[in-house]
Amino acid sequence: MIYLMYLASEEGTLIWHYVHPKIPDYILERVAGRDHSLMVNFLSAVSMFGYDALGSRVQIIEFEHVKMSYRYIDVDGVRILAVAITDPEDNPKLVWRVFESFLNRNKETLDKIIPGETGLIDQEEAEKASLILTRELTKTLESRVRKFEILGRRDTKNMLIGLVIGIIFYALTITTTYLLYSAYGLQNDLTRFFELIILLDFILPGIFIGWVTGYWRGALINGIIVAMLSISVLTGIWWPQLVGAVRSIFNIGMEVIVIGVMIVAGIIGAAMGLIAAFIAWFFVEIRTFVPAK
Repeated sequence: MIYLMYLASEEGTLIWHYVHPKIPDYILERVAGRDHSLMVNFLSAVSMFGYDALGSRVQIIEFEHVKMSYRYIDVDGVRILAVAITDPEDNPKLVWRVFESFLNRNKETLDKIIPGETGLIDQEEAEKASLILTRELTKTLESRVRKFEILGRRDTKNMLIGLVIGIIFYALTITTTYLLYSAYGLQNDLTRFFELIILLDFILPGIFIGWVTGYWRGALINGIIVAMLSISVLTGIWWPQLVGAVRSIFNIGMEVIVIGVMIVAGIIGAAMGLIAAFIAWFFVEIRTFVPAK
């Protein structure tokens, strides 16, 4: 979530600032009562220092509880410094993609707060435009948050809830697998049976867990946990069939079969975790904001 946004001239003169109505207390306590112009001067100075010292602009500064992102944007030939203070879990590319889209949609309103060649603006029009921009940016940000906010937090609680929902979903898929196995006599068609297991008990749960958990680190852990649970349940139910199938192809002992199952379990568990992590990253993490805390 974008909690604070500043627009300033290259020289560090404040043009517009935005404060999210649900800004967390730990940020509010440090911002309330402060002069936003002074803050912009400091942020601009940090950017210029990075350019003068290292020859490149500062792009991201990470703190314990927030992330600060810098970007220079062009508005009708006027170069503007934009600084966003966001949740540390938010993707910076998403922040600027959404903000630039917001600016393009509100270009006429934005023009009313940017000083022209004379450096003067209509104060009454500028104040009205500032309120409109604040309202529209809030609406834009809220539209990019997951409907179930608790699944968008990207923290331990989010991960645990995703794990519980993932296990419930897996219980449905393993039940479906057992019913199909019994109804269609798949004990006589082991190839199709194993294909069914891979689809229903690994690929689909991996996709679902990734989407529910919503961030790649939590999805990776949840995917591996559910994969281990899945392998344990499947082995417990169909161990005789598994041993029979392996021995019909390879003349090997039980010890080798157990070791092979453990190796395959590790590979499948990692694969399921990676599927969940990719789905979480691609379909949720780079497309939605963390809800305001």
